Amino acid sequence: MSDRKNITPNFEALLQMEVANHCPLCGKPLFGEKNGKLVKLYEIAHIYPHSPTSTQLVTLKDVPKPVDTESFENLILLCLDDHKIQDSNTTADKYIQLYNIKQKLIKQTNAYNNTSRVPLEDQITEILQELEIVDTNELQKLSYSPVTVEKKINSKDFLLREKIKGYVVLYFPFVQDTFGRLDEIGKLKFEKIASEVKFCFHNIDDQGLSQEDVFDNIVNWIYNKTQKQHEKIACEIIVAFFVQNCEVFNEITK
Repeated sequence: MSDRKNITPNFEALLQMEVANHCPLCGKPLFGEKNGKLVKLYEIAHIYPHSPTSTQLVTLKDVPKPVDTESFENLILLCLDDHKIQDSNTTADKYIQLYNIKQKLIKQTNAYNNTSRVPLEDQITEILQELEIVDTNELQKLSYSPVTVEKKINSKDFLLREKIKGYVVLYFPFVQDTFGRLDEIGKLKFEKIASEVKFCFHNIDDQGLSQEDVFDNIVNWIYNKTQKQHEKIACEIIVAFFVQNCEVFNEITK
């Protein structure tokens, strides 16, 4: 096994960012306040033990093992309670659970880093603003079933599929007409925005995330690129539009 790593402040900050300062197992905050000062409520845990006992070697003999137990890929922040349980009660199932959480966090971080470099036209704010003030009672609903969505979302992601379908049925004609009107008067370039959304999708999709995570990452990309000045639900409606419009997700092939 490798020697214990000297954790630098920057390395620890990356671990904090990865879990958004919450324990990935129970959701507890990893910082608290004591006597007016910020205190850590976490410890840096090894997913695969740094120095496994003979019992742990037997218990974990068939699990995927890291080349370096001190690598970023084998370290994760846990609250004090969960770290204690994880250290004292290491089972193959608990290891796999934490291993899978870490793998997903790595993919999410890679997706975020990739999309943060993808540009998005500032003019997207024009349509987000209109979405936030539109009276839904006056919207003309889609006159046909959003078959495109049905063909793109896995059956196991039923809730995501129904959410996107709901947005498409209610908002697709409005978003399409608004994009067309704003493009015509020169307030935005639809084709450029559409190509940026498609490029963003491919950057995220390459990470092997679930469709729900891909959808959420594109939503967050729009939300962050517009400096968090618009409602997230408006960003979700835009992404749902591009699912139906064929920039996001590929048709599932059997």
